[in-house]
Amino acid sequence: MSSIKQDLINRIISQAGLPAKYVAASLAKSARPELGDYSLACFHLAKDRKTPPEQLAQKIAAAIKPGGLINNVTVVYGYVNIFLDNTKVIELVLKEGLQIPPAGAGQTVVIDYSSPNIAKPFGIGHLRSTVIGNALNKIYTALGYKCVGINYLGDWGTQFGMLIADYKGNPDAYKEPTTNLLAQRYVDYNTRAKADPALMAKAREEFKKLEDADPENLAIFQQFREDSIREFKRIYDVLGVSFDEYSGEADTNQYLAQTITEIEKKGITEISEGALVVKLDKHKMPPCLLRKSDGATLYAARDIAAAIHRHNTYKFNKLIYVVGADQKLHFRQVFKVLELMGYEWAKDCLHVDFGLVRFKGEKMSTRKGTAILLEEVLDEAIKRSYSIMKARSPELSDKVSTEDIYPITKAVGIGAIVFNDLKNRRIKDVDFDWDQVLTFEGETGPYLQYTHTRLSSILEKYALTNTKTPILNAKYELLSTEEEAVLVKALKDYPDIIRQSADESEPSILSNYLISLASLFNKFYQMHRVISENQELTRARIVLVQRLKEIFKNGLDLLGISPLEKM
Repeated sequence: MSSIKQDLINRIISQAGLPAKYVAASLAKSARPELGDYSLACFHLAKDRKTPPEQLAQKIAAAIKPGGLINNVTVVYGYVNIFLDNTKVIELVLKEGLQIPPAGAGQTVVIDYSSPNIAKPFGIGHLRSTVIGNALNKIYTALGYKCVGINYLGDWGTQFGMLIADYKGNPDAYKEPTTNLLAQRYVDYNTRAKADPALMAKAREEFKKLEDADPENLAIFQQFREDSIREFKRIYDVLGVSFDEYSGEADTNQYLAQTITEIEKKGITEISEGALVVKLDKHKMPPCLLRKSDGATLYAARDIAAAIHRHNTYKFNKLIYVVGADQKLHFRQVFKVLELMGYEWAKDCLHVDFGLVRFKGEKMSTRKGTAILLEEVLDEAIKRSYSIMKARSPELSDKVSTEDIYPITKAVGIGAIVFNDLKNRRIKDVDFDWDQVLTFEGETGPYLQYTHTRLSSILEKYALTNTKTPILNAKYELLSTEEEAVLVKALKDYPDIIRQSADESEPSILSNYLISLASLFNKFYQMHRVISENQELTRARIVLVQRLKEIFKNGLDLLGISPLEKM
């Protein structure tokens, strides 16, 4: 299924002699189908050419000849409206099937996402970065890019000095370390250190030894890191998420001093109250702090060093950080310092920010005791999914074993969590309400999965009595209803939806497209029988169902949701 929009762009460029960049930016799917399938706004070009918009639109419309996919061209005010030939569109889309042009062939995208803190339980606060980053990774890959997914762990700071000091004082307490245990031991040590300055001094001493690459402390720290990653991977496996690289702040130590020296040699640093900073007043930002007066380096210096290392390693065309909106200033500063250092690729660094997760409208807070563990939420989603599916089909437990039904309830529960996060614009806060998340109706993951299973069921039913491949010799002209034309025209937009999702780093564009497509299909299904006595019409409609299933399977996969054959 090639991009029909791109075909139209090429035709307009060649016939009307318009600039390619202008046509690509100005041609859009019409918001009012009765006025056309696509519209070309002429206002900006008319202003440049000092011509009335409607006069320019008339001239362009006269140059675009009906034929091929174009049935008619009209003008309304300053818009050129293009009507497509439904029959030809239907035949083209259904014959070609799913094809996403490899727009990113030969290019590399590095995506930094998830980034939980080691020695701490995986909280739901990291869910958004995880699922948004995973979706972008899959979307860019579908467009032909080589994607490198990096999990940049929070693994540095004085807290590790506390844990090392505590470990050396009581190693038996760490025989079976988990992130819960490590977090509890840290809290306990920190509480005692507040009352005993000697304990805090000991923690600083142990962290200084760690910074100086003391072998014993490095080994203890590395064990904490490996234990945490192993635990994280178990949760990632449930979510269906993986990474190409696990790294962290600790890994920047080997090239951090070199990076700071390089920044200083560029002549853009100065000392402010003993700290090394890059003044950014000219760029309407506060100073970027690189190193404190006591010699300790800060996050910005580490992120700058990591970015340089990533470019040296992967030669990326784009570096994406999927990190919360509260870090917006931090990344603006980091990117600006990279630019001032002379790195031309700084313009290819992008901060993909997002809002918070709220339960019943409340922000989670560790200090308030409202932090929620992601694993607990995922387990609860699977349990609730089973209960809801059993309530919908009471005979389920009698017919299907727990072993067989678990993969389905897991896919539905996890899919519900993921889609609830991805269905709205990422910058918006996500309100988490179990009753809304797991419903099989409306804008939810289970609704999309159920639509996919319905499509699968139709194809399975058809296959029981038909062995011929329906695509061969199908008479697509029989698909003449308005519902069928609307469905196929929605199908043709899929490649553009994928590209737009990548361009805007916005998985919700794909999510909302799938919801809209599901609604269109279910409306069609209520009004028309797919399998009927008319074998030729049935064959054509089966092809339509096949194409729909391809889109839903691919789209759900890209969002990180399992498409199900049965549920």
